[in-house]
Amino acid sequence: MSLYGGIEDHPDLNDADWGRRVEREFNRERRGKRGVVVGFVAALAVTGLVAGGLLVGGVAEGPAHPASAVDFDRPFAGTEFETWADGEKGVVAASEHEQVRKAVVAARLDPAVLVGHDPSAFLSLVPAEAREAWMPILPTLVTRLKQGTTLLPGGIKVKGTIAPAVDDEGVDVVRSDYLIAYAFAPADRTAVGGPEDFVVLLHAIADYRLIPQGLQIRTTKIRIDHAACSTKTDGYLAPQFAGGSTCGVSA
Repeated sequence: MSLYGGIEDHPDLNDADWGRRVEREFNRERRGKRGVVVGFVAALAVTGLVAGGLLVGGVAEGPAHPASAVDFDRPFAGTEFETWADGEKGVVAASEHEQVRKAVVAARLDPAVLVGHDPSAFLSLVPAEAREAWMPILPTLVTRLKQGTTLLPGGIKVKGTIAPAVDDEGVDVVRSDYLIAYAFAPADRTAVGGPEDFVVLLHAIADYRLIPQGLQIRTTKIRIDHAACSTKTDGYLAPQFAGGSTCGVSA
């Protein structure tokens, strides 16, 4: 069922191949033998959040690390993320899809929402009649950093596309599909052993229709890897070192 200016459940939320593909992005970057389960994964639909919240798997405590060899002036050096575009430069679209490009930037990259927790730039693109309905599920729509955390300079890398697509109901949509790596500044750099400790990977997909009133969001889903467990409970993005452990979710 479609909601005006709203969201629908998406069958791909249960797509194991989609989940494994994102996790491989980070598995390539893991250094050494960790021997623990790592990664916080969220596959979200409106019904899941409103009815019962996230399904959470086991918690794995991270081991102590030796002195870090990470170059924090180049936080993505030596990882696949190093080749991705810097921040907003990675969000490009055809002129007819400019509103969707603005939505991706406003939701995931704008300091006003990341640091200031102000989603108004994103919500201004949505039909006015639908904005209030989106507020309870804001964590699925925008990225907000946990208070007290900061990103390293140049700490956002982006890879993805904005392109026409057809959803599972046969409706023509414009789909944004982005992987975004956020590199957090650790208070204790010696406690960081590799990128999985301070880089959080977000995979965000959304299907939009351009209607006279604004952007109608038909479906949205996110997956988050290597975040602190607090991210699943409060909706604010934080790295593993901020919580001491990561959570795994099967979806």
